[in-house]
Amino acid sequence: MKNKLWLTFLLVLLVVAALIGLFYLPRIKVQDTDLRRVNILSDVQRRDKDGNIIAEVMADSLDGYVEKRIDSAAIRVKQLTYVDSIPKGMTATEDYADVKGVNREMDLFYAALDEVRNRPVRIAYFGDSYIEGDILTMDLRGLLQQKYGGRGVGFVEIQCVSSDFRQSVTTKRNGWNKYHSNEKGHGFNASLQGPAGSYFIPTGKATYEMRGTKNVYAGLLDTAEVATVYFTPGDGLNIHYAINGGESQTLYSNGIASEPETYEEQIEELDSDSVVHYKTVTRQVAPTQQGAGRVLAESAKGRIGKFSMNVTGGHGSRFYGVALDGRHGIVVDNFSMRGSGGQHLLKVPQQTLNSFAAVRPYDLIILHFGLNVAGPKQKDYSSYANQMGQVVEHLKVAYPHASILVVSIGDRDARGSDGQMHTMGGIQELVSYQRKMASDQHVAFWNLYEAMGGDGSLAKMVEKKQANKDYTHINFAGGRHLASLLFEVLVNGKKNYDNRVH
Repeated sequence: MKNKLWLTFLLVLLVVAALIGLFYLPRIKVQDTDLRRVNILSDVQRRDKDGNIIAEVMADSLDGYVEKRIDSAAIRVKQLTYVDSIPKGMTATEDYADVKGVNREMDLFYAALDEVRNRPVRIAYFGDSYIEGDILTMDLRGLLQQKYGGRGVGFVEIQCVSSDFRQSVTTKRNGWNKYHSNEKGHGFNASLQGPAGSYFIPTGKATYEMRGTKNVYAGLLDTAEVATVYFTPGDGLNIHYAINGGESQTLYSNGIASEPETYEEQIEELDSDSVVHYKTVTRQVAPTQQGAGRVLAESAKGRIGKFSMNVTGGHGSRFYGVALDGRHGIVVDNFSMRGSGGQHLLKVPQQTLNSFAAVRPYDLIILHFGLNVAGPKQKDYSSYANQMGQVVEHLKVAYPHASILVVSIGDRDARGSDGQMHTMGGIQELVSYQRKMASDQHVAFWNLYEAMGGDGSLAKMVEKKQANKDYTHINFAGGRHLASLLFEVLVNGKKNYDNRVH
């Protein structure tokens, strides 16, 4: 009798080969659910939810610099960056200095923090619906003001989609026509917009009121020391304003700015030993360049809890918003644009940006977009990266003395073939292209996706009630969590800067 044991081995070999071959078959879908992929090597290979082998990211030290490889299957390049020393568990910013050995991108902001007791240090945070309603930025503002001083909610549009659910400020308005970048079918003219992507035209008699709220960061966001109105005046414009419901005063009358009034008041101590007395004045700045002329009102007896104004006349006038700030300390302006990938900033006229920068300069500009760009099957985001590179260049012209920090898209989840919630396809590739864009423009980059915890991290936030069940957007609780991560990163970066420079 012949020994046919070899047939058993042949059968096993054929079965193994067939199982390996099944792994490479196209994905099978039942309705919107991917069936689990056959993978007999899953216990010995590191793969993501799509079955792609996870490659290791190599880093080599070189004179204090780190050469990092972009961690995506879509793009493999080496970029020269500097990464701060960090505590365990923190995701540091990656600073792509223009020239080796020269000041790094974030140094402009860190140096400005040394002056925070003498002047406002302003941060502009541009983003999409992820930060709508002052989510994340409200807590970043509060945390930074607690550490470095400052007060007030910063710049607020006359009206936006989040006006009625924003927690850090309440606003009331009447008699305004709204023109917004994401409502282009309503007569919007891109050449007239301000940095927030909007402008507002008074009709007849227009009123506006804003006040800080005491339920968040009481003593910081609820009051301010400076109220600033940004507008382009038209013919016959009249503006009257009141502080804390007090007596109405003329700010602008028939095209003529009112005479400044002076008050004497005592403000909080700047250090543990001295108390400084300030003269608070109503100060006017004449219209400068077309599209960005404005009047700045700095008027208060004590703290500003409520600012209101009445606007009449002024054919051709355009208003952009009102800001409540401190005379010194941290200012964080929220510029959210629902539905945008950030490209809308290219349509803000350079002349307008330049004029705004002259009266409201920023020390740090944060660009945080991606929700409206990522696609589950998209791997190549080079076109988008090129567009955002142009946005960075556009902002650099107006704000040459500001640090620019690109914050990547965070985690966004969908149910995978294993039945679990995983990062949606295309997210990690977009993160890599955002990093590549930052390196090409020699600005700083922070990997929010990694800082959140990577694959499936948003699903965990949903379980903790820190994110919505669309597995895309965070809520106010999630904003507090992520703001604390960014706050710690910025504070740690300042410590690294101080160790290098001082």
